[in-house]
Amino acid sequence: MEHALLASFLEGRTPAATFAQSIEQEADACEAGVRSPANIGYIIVTDGPQFIVTRTHMARLLQSLLDGTIPWMSANYTGDCLMMSDDFQPENEEVAEAIQWVADDSRPPTDDETRALLKTLR
Repeated sequence: MEHALLASFLEGRTPAATFAQSIEQEADACEAGVRSPANIGYIIVTDGPQFIVTRTHMARLLQSLLDGTIPWMSANYTGDCLMMSDDFQPENEEVAEAIQWVADDSRPPTDDETRALLKTLR
């Protein structure tokens, strides 16, 4: 994932639909890698300046997931990218927990679960 693209989406400069389309292939490739016999999905985020991920940023991602603009696998991949990059840091524990929630690929969340988390961030 390109650092600049992720930062631009989080800040609202890149529309969610454009962001989703831009990362679709790499999110799909990561998922395919996890499902392969090797069971390895690659997450690579280009370097960039330090970026503090705020409640507003996570609310944008969650709202995009809730309204279907960003599919679950792409949102999940985005959460993984936020966790794996040293250049993206959560502003507080609440944001860190929201990032971990999005990065949890054990199952897609329900709309009610997503709404509940979104409510805590607003």
